[in-house]
Amino acid sequence: MKRKTVVLFSGGGERTVFQTVLGRPLGAHVLDAALGLDPDAVLVVSGAEDAGRDGWENLIKGVETARPVFLLPAGERASARRPALLAVLAAVRPILERYPECDIVAIPADRPLVSGRTLKALLRAHAARGSSLTFLTGGLEAGLAGILAVRSSDVFPLLAAHPPARAAAGFEALALRLTKAGKKVGFYECPDGAETLPVRNAVAVGRAARELQRRKNEALARAGVVLLDPLSAWIDWAVRIGPRTVVHPYVVIEGPTRIGADGAIYPHVHIMASTLGARVKVLTSTVMEDTVLESDVQVGPFSRFRPKTRVRTGARVGNFVEMKNTDFGPGSKAQHLSYLGDSTVGEGVNVGAGTITCNYDGVAKNPTRIGAGAFIGSGTELVAPVTVGRGAYVAAGSTITKDVTAGALAIARARQVEKPGWVLERARARKAVRKGGRP
Repeated sequence: MKRKTVVLFSGGGERTVFQTVLGRPLGAHVLDAALGLDPDAVLVVSGAEDAGRDGWENLIKGVETARPVFLLPAGERASARRPALLAVLAAVRPILERYPECDIVAIPADRPLVSGRTLKALLRAHAARGSSLTFLTGGLEAGLAGILAVRSSDVFPLLAAHPPARAAAGFEALALRLTKAGKKVGFYECPDGAETLPVRNAVAVGRAARELQRRKNEALARAGVVLLDPLSAWIDWAVRIGPRTVVHPYVVIEGPTRIGADGAIYPHVHIMASTLGARVKVLTSTVMEDTVLESDVQVGPFSRFRPKTRVRTGARVGNFVEMKNTDFGPGSKAQHLSYLGDSTVGEGVNVGAGTITCNYDGVAKNPTRIGAGAFIGSGTELVAPVTVGRGAYVAAGSTITKDVTAGALAIARARQVEKPGWVLERARARKAVRKGGRP
């Protein structure tokens, strides 16, 4: 069986290859498409700069594949098309010498919009022409197609005419071997010029981002997700959303986020690397990161969830509530203007408006624990470390510095004092001062 190898090489936009769009480098889209050909190996010809090699190493690590991906240095950086061709041929020469019947296709790495369907057509054309090496071209590279459409016997004279000479060294033997085998070095021009649009500057990055956004959102729609305004929803490539979930306009969802079925994500929501269960509602202008919302939860509007927060099944979190490193119990409620940090909240707890867990003492973070069924009155400060027992009540306006036992009522505020007639006495005193007299 013939071996099948894909070579990715810099088409002139290696820096933009590493630009992150929809949560992954643009070059990762090309690598994914190449892996879709099920090759025996993928060879990546990096630029000569250390930053290019480091960028490719990180990019390759982020792509899941059962096939080996090898990073090869290109030697001196090439800017013109023909020297770039030299770099690719230098990389594939040892493969062709060891496996003369190997199929090799070469793809510019700065073409993030190239599809798996196009690459499969490239491979079919490669086989039909009996080529040993076929380059993907198209769009602005029509001139390059003319350079590459040559028999192998013509390859060495072409290369020898363009220095550096050491890059061409050894190609005479390669050309002779290919000629004897009746093989060719050829090209396949992509019929869809948009797919081979080179991404080499900020303008092209924006165009590619818009097309990748369209593809992602269409894939979600085909899976049953309802996007009310696909043009304004930016959803990372790795995001998965269940069917019948409705995504409203101006939503940003990033990272390996998972969202269950039958939910609703309202406008101006920003979700990062979080997991949402089924039938979850995220109301307007809510922000979350590294957060878990279990099934049948409702949060927002204007809520913020910082990392390591979990909101349990059926809970409600309302406007201007912030949570950090908190486990908020099933069916519990915190509907207004509260901060819960480093907290564990049991089932069925009511957290009144304006409640604050004072978790930082200037040196370390301290935990707050609230037992199931507890009631925390409005305007309460819970000075951690502190525990409120199961079913306990904390009176509104209290500052709790000691543990509250289960079933108890805790009142920690100054006694109210009323002074009748105080306002009139104060007014007379001010009048006397203005006249220069004594109060």
